[in-house]
Amino acid sequence: MRLLVLLPIALALAALMTLRWTMADHQPFEDEVLRAALVEEVRLSGDRCPLNAAAVERSETWVVAACAAGGLGWYKAASRYGDASAKVFGVFGQDPDFLAVFDRYGHATVPVVAYFVENGSTQYLLQETVGQGLSRLWNEGRIGVGLAELTPEQYGLIAIHELQARGHEMLSEFEIVDGVAVRRQFTRTLLGAKNILVGGITDLEGVIARGERLPSWSEMGWAAFDTVILVGGAGAAVKALRAARAPVAVAGRGTLRMAQLRTAGRGAAQSLAAVGTAAGVATAIALPYVAITRPDLVAGAAGWVAEQAGLPAWSGVLAIYSVLLGALALLLRFVLAPLVPVVRIAAAGFRLAARRARTA
Repeated sequence: MRLLVLLPIALALAALMTLRWTMADHQPFEDEVLRAALVEEVRLSGDRCPLNAAAVERSETWVVAACAAGGLGWYKAASRYGDASAKVFGVFGQDPDFLAVFDRYGHATVPVVAYFVENGSTQYLLQETVGQGLSRLWNEGRIGVGLAELTPEQYGLIAIHELQARGHEMLSEFEIVDGVAVRRQFTRTLLGAKNILVGGITDLEGVIARGERLPSWSEMGWAAFDTVILVGGAGAAVKALRAARAPVAVAGRGTLRMAQLRTAGRGAAQSLAAVGTAAGVATAIALPYVAITRPDLVAGAAGWVAEQAGLPAWSGVLAIYSVLLGALALLLRFVLAPLVPVVRIAAAGFRLAARRARTA
């Protein structure tokens, strides 16, 4: 078949596929590529996060990310504690001490940590005030006046530190009511007195210092939750898109759109490749793997690139479909060309055999 015949057919098919894409109900490309990477993370996680495809599809994005990163306990925590789970995972999900505590004591640690972030602790505040005063007296030879200043996230870190030391004893100070931790005051008074006398929190300065690297509790939640802080493939995908959104510096205004297209295209390609590597595919073939297994993502990426350059999304989708189908037409042309003589000889043979059969 002649190339001049195949190419118009390919372009017509590209136009039809673009029309179908524009009429379909699809999520923003960032969400699509993020969920695709998470699905692959879950698939490779094995027994750590044994969610089936249906459960992944109906779950919140952060829940899938948390399950892939920390196991099925996060899936249970999400169903019990809702927004508090999302915030605790978002703020403390990378902290190795919290990961150890969560792994050891399970999802019950989530509302307890959330309690201290939201309510603070007079005990922790006084201990830090005394600690700072003693440190100032030792190092500067003077006594300071005034209470220490602790952020909500630092209260959470101190609670995590104490959970490491006290474990189930600390958890026994709380009753979980409708997914919210409520302090048992009598139990807390007894155990608190014992800890003041024979125990207590140690190494507070290290805990407080680490709080500076935490995201703000107020920034976390269902809507503002940022999955990329934990999950490898999803993180790489979304970071690539964020980098592509950075301002583009060019010498002249006429080259701005081309520069934006190049930058966005590089980010989209990196994000698609991250989905492939999240599936366990070698980096060298990650992008072709995604193009074959998830062509919908490729179309979404093309639309996203066009939007970043100020063009309508359908123009990018039409361009990528035209390129892909045009390449397929060329491939068919070169594959079918050597077969044409064979087909002609076979057809002639059939015609000759049919003629002989009629004359026999």
